[in-house]
Amino acid sequence: MKELLDEQLAKNKNAKYFVFSDKVDLKVPTWRHKLDPQWCKRMVYLDSEVVPGAEFYCEAMWFLPGRPAPKPGEKHGVQEHAHPYGELIGFFGFNYDNIHDLGAEVEIWIDGQKYVIRETFVAYVPPGVKHCPLSLRNIVRPVMHLTAGPAKMYD
Repeated sequence: MKELLDEQLAKNKNAKYFVFSDKVDLKVPTWRHKLDPQWCKRMVYLDSEVVPGAEFYCEAMWFLPGRPAPKPGEKHGVQEHAHPYGELIGFFGFNYDNIHDLGAEVEIWIDGQKYVIRETFVAYVPPGVKHCPLSLRNIVRPVMHLTAGPAKMYD
């Protein structure tokens, strides 16, 4: 199957728009802490450096069970920030019997309000609205995370 796809892409002028991997040498802002690859598997990353001309960024990753809980006072996850563009933030559970069961707990702050969510969700954060900290905890099954925004680069 992969060979067929490779052959189709090789013949197609639009093949450059397909992304199959993480961004090489991805640099993240200082308010976003580095993720441990043992517990976080980044799948794909798209921005205007990966696909020249792209007018939005998108990132998808899996968070896996087994990560030890952060120690008290330890900074982890994403710290408070805002963007000049709107951002979509989503977390998706992996329970075939109940697709709304996240299998984890997401704590996210939006505009100074704390939310603790235990089910599959997508949130839209309007431009200029402060959001985060964001942390994922009590992961019992893999959780897929997707974020995207109408910006050529994530900043």
